[in-house]
Amino acid sequence: MLGDIFRDEYEIVEASGGQMAIDIMEADAWNLAVVLLDIIMPVMNGFGVLEYMKKKGLLDRLPVVIVTDDDSEETSDRAFEYKVADLVVKPFAPKIIRRRVQNIIELYAYREKYGKKI
Repeated sequence: MLGDIFRDEYEIVEASGGQMAIDIMEADAWNLAVVLLDIIMPVMNGFGVLEYMKKKGLLDRLPVVIVTDDDSEETSDRAFEYKVADLVVKPFAPKIIRRRVQNIIELYAYREKYGKKI
């Protein structure tokens, strides 16, 4: 569903699980604009991916938006400890998530260009 929301505006790279997401980032992280990440995934969950990104220093440059069914405070707190850009709980309105993701991409691009923290 997320791919359909963004396909007209962005080139979409999809991963079927956490390890596949890491493989994609290892091959081409610097050409990604944003990562939309679920917490619940096969093989490796979203927190495993976030831990990888933290160790590789990717979280400062590559924004992450958590999109998940898990609306628990524990999950939100843990995600924001990794300094994710946003967290969206399913179900969501496509127009809203599209705008939020566009805003995040623009903010991170501004920061990259001008070297300013958000």
